[in-house]
Amino acid sequence: MKDLALKIINTIHIALVELANLFIIGMVVIVFTNVVLRYVFQSGILWSEEVSLLLCVWFIFISYGLGIKQRLHITINLFHREKVARWVNQALDLLAEIVAIVIGGTMIIYGASLVRFTMTSIMPATRWPAGILYIVVPFSGLVIVLEAILHLVGWDTYDANIDDYLSGGRKFKDIFGGSHE
Repeated sequence: MKDLALKIINTIHIALVELANLFIIGMVVIVFTNVVLRYVFQSGILWSEEVSLLLCVWFIFISYGLGIKQRLHITINLFHREKVARWVNQALDLLAEIVAIVIGGTMIIYGASLVRFTMTSIMPATRWPAGILYIVVPFSGLVIVLEAILHLVGWDTYDANIDDYLSGGRKFKDIFGGSHE
C-alpha cells in the first residue's frame, strides 16, 4: 500500500515538474516572440503580458509545492544539527512541518476564497476569468499539506531515481517500466 501511494505521489511530482517546465518554456517563447514582434515589426501580441503573467504565477506556485517535497524551502539553522541533542532536531523538524501545514492550509482556505471572488472579473486582453490566475494557489497549498503530512508520519517521499530522471540521468521507463519516454 505504501509503495503504491509513494509511486502515485512520485508520478504526480514528475507531472508537476514537467508542467512547470512547460510553463517556463511557454513564458519565454511568448515574451521573446512579443519582443521580436514589437521591436522588429512594430506590432505585438495583445494577450502576451496576461498569459505570460499567468504562466509565471502558475510556475511559481507549482514550484512551492515541489520545494516542500524536496525540502528546498528556506530554513534557519539555529544550531549545528550534529552538536545538539537528537530530540532538539526532532522538535525543530516537527515545528517546520507544522508551519508548512499551516501555510499550506492558509493557501487552501484563502486561495479558494480569492478564486471565488475573482472568477467574476474578466482579464482585459484574453477575456478569461481572473480567477484562473489564482486557482493554482489552493492546489499548491494542497500539495504542501500533503508533503508535510507525509514527512510528519515518516514517509520519506524523496527518491534518487526521480532526481536522476528529472536531471536527465535516467529515462521514464527505467523508473516506472513500460515504453514511455
